[in-house]
Amino acid sequence: MVKGRPLGSKNKSKLDHTTQTRLRPSTRSHGTDLDPRDSGRATHSGEGDSLESPSGASSTLTQLVAGLSDSELDSRMASNAEPASWRDAFDAFKTSLCKELEKGLETLEKDLGAAIEQLDVRVSSVETKQEEHSNGLRRAAAEINIFRSEVAFCREEVNRLERQTRRCNFRVVGLAGKSPEEDCASLVRSQILSKFPSITNVVEIEKCYREGRGQPNKPAHIVVRVASHEHKVDIMKQRRNALKDCPFFIVDDLTKRDLAEKRRWASQAKSLWDSGVKLRFYSGRWRGSLGEIYYFGPNP
Repeated sequence: MVKGRPLGSKNKSKLDHTTQTRLRPSTRSHGTDLDPRDSGRATHSGEGDSLESPSGASSTLTQLVAGLSDSELDSRMASNAEPASWRDAFDAFKTSLCKELEKGLETLEKDLGAAIEQLDVRVSSVETKQEEHSNGLRRAAAEINIFRSEVAFCREEVNRLERQTRRCNFRVVGLAGKSPEEDCASLVRSQILSKFPSITNVVEIEKCYREGRGQPNKPAHIVVRVASHEHKVDIMKQRRNALKDCPFFIVDDLTKRDLAEKRRWASQAKSLWDSGVKLRFYSGRWRGSLGEIYYFGPNP
């Protein structure tokens, strides 16, 4: 600092601006708003910590400004363009906001971590239950397949047993009755068995009855059971020649399953018969001359 330098016009105007700025009453917390950097100089004039009067402050500021160069005075005035309290308040607000954001982010991270852990537990529980349900479904499917096999086996066995009970039976189709009180056994013996001279007197009829109500032009079938399976086989072998001129005919007494199987391949069997391949249906299957099963489709 150069002491005793005359105060020029330029510094004079700056002094007037500075003096007016620093002596202007403030509406903030202090009665006089002095730059904190100049308060030390103001109180160092010998008056202790109290502020000087406006005239004393002006004299002191004049001496201080007189000792500053132009560049230093410009720098001081530029730094005082915005009150320091506003900058401090903004910095404090910014710092507080950053702390709040950091705290919020930490809380959010904790909440998200807890939520993810809970979700992971729930997903694991759902996966475990799903695996248990899948295993249960696989076991149920295996058991269902076993049950289906058992049911199919039982149906086949029931059909086989029913076939055994009918092995001595045959049906008379198209034989009309003379009265509602007719004797079916006498009718069969006089109209049917009389056509088989070789076995007429030896065939013993155990049971004979009409099945169903029938229709006016379609009499109900007569089910006949003979005592010997050999006699039934003889009747079935001779029926074509013995009854070729009669309006009625004889068929085997089949179960529902066997009848459905016979009708399923009846047209193919007839075509094969016409072409010279003789097939017969018995024991639930179409068979060749040697009793072997004939497969119309792929051999299972």
